[in-house]
Amino acid sequence: MSSPSDLEESISDFFSKAGACTSRSQCDAFANKIFGGPIIPVPVQGTCSYTVTNGTTIIQFREPESPLDIQILATVQAVHPGIVANHSFHGTIGESPSLYIYSMNILPGDNYFDLSLSLTDDDLDHRLETVRSLARIFAQSWQKGSRPDPKSISTNFEECCSSFDYLRRNLPSRFQNLITQVRDSLPTLFSGEYPLVPTHGDFSERNILANPTTGEITGIIDWAEVGILPFGFALYGLDNLLGYLSPSGWVFHDTADYLRDEFWRVFCEVVGGVSQSEMEFIQLARQAGLFLRYGLPYKPGRKGVVGVGGTNNTSLKVLTGLVPAEESPLPTP
Repeated sequence: MSSPSDLEESISDFFSKAGACTSRSQCDAFANKIFGGPIIPVPVQGTCSYTVTNGTTIIQFREPESPLDIQILATVQAVHPGIVANHSFHGTIGESPSLYIYSMNILPGDNYFDLSLSLTDDDLDHRLETVRSLARIFAQSWQKGSRPDPKSISTNFEECCSSFDYLRRNLPSRFQNLITQVRDSLPTLFSGEYPLVPTHGDFSERNILANPTTGEITGIIDWAEVGILPFGFALYGLDNLLGYLSPSGWVFHDTADYLRDEFWRVFCEVVGGVSQSEMEFIQLARQAGLFLRYGLPYKPGRKGVVGVGGTNNTSLKVLTGLVPAEESPLPTP
């Protein structure tokens, strides 16, 4: 959680940027008038928004270059009822370029990243409930999917191919065989015969809410970069729950294999099973998501899987720990 000084610095940076032609006091006054007070900033602020709450509602003021897609967010809420907030648009505020105003209900639960700091391998029941509820969330995506228009599919496919061309040019040689294998699978993954689903752009522990007592996931937040991609591109979220990055590299918890097996047991139970060929494509989609997540640098406006890496040592350590060596076969998810 940010310190008070860090929080104030983050807010000041947002309003001092070119394009933020609205003052903090204007935003606070609007939120207080429409939703009632007291209005306080949330502890963690985004780079493209100023977010406050009155205790029952989240109110967010976003840069015009980073609007929320209310239509796709409604689709996400339909796919995942109860764990995704209801988003509403309230117009704009300030002089051009104005800030876009959104509101959303507060979901129950504590931030999973904060909860995880106190967990050990002895907290198996807590981790099991988190993984099982995550499996049910992914099962909802598999079952309900999405029906994007052909133009949208084509655009997302071309952007994904372009991203893998970048990966071919910039990642070390030890990843190249698998990059080629995943790149060659993209036409099938985007064909429409394989599930295309709303995919969280930043499916990290910080965007998961959970019951602090049981571990059950109660909410998924911050869908600003949601996009429609093949099922499995966000499975790096499962990997994040099963391990962590140490100074020497990626380390899985002692119970990681058991937890991963339980995830897939629950997933298959809910969806009624998957075929061998479907599981093979799920494996490829997982690898695709890992490469996009940890192989691409951050790019404003990217939808679906937001890159946090590039060629820095940290992201390469994660990739080395989570993708197989080039001489190894693809692992089961």
